[in-house]
Amino acid sequence: MTRSDFDWPFVRQNMLVPAVTAVLAVLALIAAYWVHAEQVRQYSRLSGSHAAIHEDYDALVLRRRLVDLYHRRYLQFHDLGFVGRESRLDWIESLRTTTEELTLPRVSYAIEPQVMAIAPVQAMSSGDNVQIYRSSMRVEMGLVHELDLLRLIDELQGRAPGLIKVDNCELDWQVDEERRLQAGANIQASCGLKIYSLITSDVAAEDTI
Repeated sequence: MTRSDFDWPFVRQNMLVPAVTAVLAVLALIAAYWVHAEQVRQYSRLSGSHAAIHEDYDALVLRRRLVDLYHRRYLQFHDLGFVGRESRLDWIESLRTTTEELTLPRVSYAIEPQVMAIAPVQAMSSGDNVQIYRSSMRVEMGLVHELDLLRLIDELQGRAPGLIKVDNCELDWQVDEERRLQAGANIQASCGLKIYSLITSDVAAEDTI
């Protein structure tokens, strides 16, 4: 077969469809590769967003638990009278009731003016949200037995408002029979106490209303 005998129309007719198919296949492959790469990038972005959302959710759950925990503690301190303005009338009433129940021969007290206290933890005194106050108190009492002193302190801790700290106690045994009869007690006790109260921002706001 010579060059002039080569059937070009036949070749063009039968090669057109495969050529077009090959071009379309290449274009489809390129499009598929681009779509796959785009999906991978989008998946990476979504994975990062999901991880960030999951971390934020975990942090939110933790903060919620901390809020619930410290809110319960706050309510407990509030019920004890530690949070809020000092109520000396309630304190004196608690002391009087406890003295009568324990049948102590004699009890007297003296309370100094309330002053601002230095917080034991520096973070507690930062800002104006929390302020700690204390009142110094001297209690003189007659005791039939030394255990009466422990019972009195325990009762006041659970009944009187505020947080109570015992600084010191001095006991004087009435060895002389005449002095013991005059005092009506075997022991004379003198104790120094401190009453602490915590003023939070919400309590301060209530006072301004």
